[in-house]
Amino acid sequence: MVVRDTPPSARELVLIRLLCEGHTDEAAARRMNLSVRTVRRLTHQLMGHLGARSRFEAGVIAARMGLI
Repeated sequence: MVVRDTPPSARELVLIRLLCEGHTDEAAARRMNLSVRTVRRLTHQLMGHLGARSRFEAGVIAARMGLI
């Protein structure tokens, strides 16, 4: 995965907060007014942005970075 040098976008920050609160992809999609497929794509992109191999690892990295 390629780690970006830029900070996460506002939409990525909203998504990571929702996922860290335990929301499912479906619930996050409803709250963000997006399709489930878009949320899954954004989650994958976010994991790449953070250099995470799993959703759990993405949450740990985001917490360490002070994003949540």
